[in-house]
Amino acid sequence: MIQVSSLFPLFKEQGYRVCVNVSERGKEILESDPNVDELLVQETDQVPNDRLTPYWENLSQCFDKFVQLSESIEGSLLLTPQREEEIRGERVMVSASKYYNLSKEEIHEKCNVNYMERTHDLAGLPHKFYPKFYPTDEEERRAKRRRKKVKSKYVILWALSGSSVHKVYPWTDAVMSRILMDRKDVSFVTVGDGLCELLEVGWEKEKRVVAKSGKWSVRDTLAFLDVCDVVVGPETGVLNAASTLKCHKVVLLSHSSHENLSKHWRNTTSLGPEDYPDYCFPCHKMHYGFSTCNRDKETGGAMCAAKINPKNVVEDILRNLK
Repeated sequence: MIQVSSLFPLFKEQGYRVCVNVSERGKEILESDPNVDELLVQETDQVPNDRLTPYWENLSQCFDKFVQLSESIEGSLLLTPQREEEIRGERVMVSASKYYNLSKEEIHEKCNVNYMERTHDLAGLPHKFYPKFYPTDEEERRAKRRRKKVKSKYVILWALSGSSVHKVYPWTDAVMSRILMDRKDVSFVTVGDGLCELLEVGWEKEKRVVAKSGKWSVRDTLAFLDVCDVVVGPETGVLNAASTLKCHKVVLLSHSSHENLSKHWRNTTSLGPEDYPDYCFPCHKMHYGFSTCNRDKETGGAMCAAKINPKNVVEDILRNLK
C-alpha cells in the first residue's frame, strides 16, 4: 500500500477520482490518504484466489482507467516457491513462479528491476516517486508527545522484523549495545508485531531502549517516523514509508537488491551481505521458512542477514547522527 500510494497524486493531477480496492489491512494504511477518494474494501480471501481474474475483469468495467497490481512485485519480481494454500476450504498446492527454478544469473537478469519503476510503468505514469503515509493530525500530535518523552538528543527507530525468516537481523543487539556505549545522547525505539517482543528480551532495564513491539499499531509506528533521526530495518513497509522522509535510513537488504528496492530512496544506505557466494544474494525469491532459504549455523538467522557486517551498520548510523 505504501508503494502504491506513489501513484495517487499523479492520477489526481490528471483529473481522476481515485478508488482503491483493498483488504482490511490496506484500508488501515490508506484511510487517511488525501489523494484517495474512495476505498472499496473486501475481506481477506472474500474472493477466492482462483476467482480473482474474472472478479477484476468485471470490476474493470466500472472505471475509465483500471490498474491491476496484484502480484506485480511479489510473484513477478519476487518469485514464489510451490506452496500449500487453503482454497474454498481445501488444502491445495500452488505452483511456483515460472522463473523460480532458473539459475541465479537468469533470475537476476529478469528480476533486477526497480519496484517503484515497475509499479509506475504498469499504471502508465511518469517516474515521479513519492510513496507516503499520511497520519491524522491527532497521530502527528501523539508522535510528537512520544518523542518528547524520550530525553535523548537523538532517536533511532529500529524495525525488528519483516514478514519472513530472512527479515530478522541477528546482530541487532550487538549493534544497539555498541552505539549505546559510544553515545550517551542516543535512544532506541524498537517496533514490530507481537512476536517481535521476543527480540526485545534483555533490554527491559535499559532506559534508553523504548520497546514498543506489539504495543504500537502500524499507524502509530508510521506516524513516529517523521520525528526520528535514523530509521533502521529490513525490507518492510516501515522502511518503505520512511523512504522519502528527511531522516537517515539504513536498510538491511535480503531478497532484494539496491536496484530493486532503494534506488530512488532519499538519504539511505543500503547494506547487503559480505563474504558470501553470490549465488544466494540477492535471490529475488519469497521465503515462507528455511526450506528455501539458506540458514546461518552460528546465529540461526538467514545467511543473507547474518552476513551483513554489524561494524558497517554501527559506523553508518554514527556517521549519520546529525
